[in-house]
Amino acid sequence: MATLTRLADALSRRWWAMALLAGLIVLMMRHLMALSAKLKTVTGYEAFDMQPSLGIGDMAAQLNHYTPEAVRLYSAFSSTDFLFPFASALFWAALLVWGLRRARPAHYAAGGWQRHLPWLFLGCAFDWIENVANAWVVGRFPPLHTGVASLALLAKCAKVTAVSAAMVLALAFALWGAATSIAHFVRRRVG
Repeated sequence: MATLTRLADALSRRWWAMALLAGLIVLMMRHLMALSAKLKTVTGYEAFDMQPSLGIGDMAAQLNHYTPEAVRLYSAFSSTDFLFPFASALFWAALLVWGLRRARPAHYAAGGWQRHLPWLFLGCAFDWIENVANAWVVGRFPPLHTGVASLALLAKCAKVTAVSAAMVLALAFALWGAATSIAHFVRRRVG
């Protein structure tokens, strides 16, 4: 976990690294959307990850349309979707650290925040669980392994909650840091 913290801290100090990471995230998202669109062309359905209201019955019905080409496309989708959540979590963690360093330099320097930063990677862990479970379901169908499919759906819900919380927290710290920096700048110019 200390390595994640050091990596997020190092990224937060380099605007170009943050911009590069954001660009990589956008490229991966576009690739995931393109693969999901190809999957929809082959099966009539997008990748499971891209369907917000997916249920076990939906999975069973959709898997009946999976051809070997669809399984190959889903494998390509899953491969990209293992790096994507990590890159996204790293971005949000670095953004939070940037905001903290600007808003509360003394608290940042004390380092107590470091033990809490890995919580921002919880959504990534749930996404990986979802990916493994979905890969199992797709690769082992038929029959539909309902326990594994349920795990995928549960992990998906947990992922959405954890990622949403991480994004809100990171954005709040970034805004706090930006506001503090602007206030310091204005005070220096006036005073």
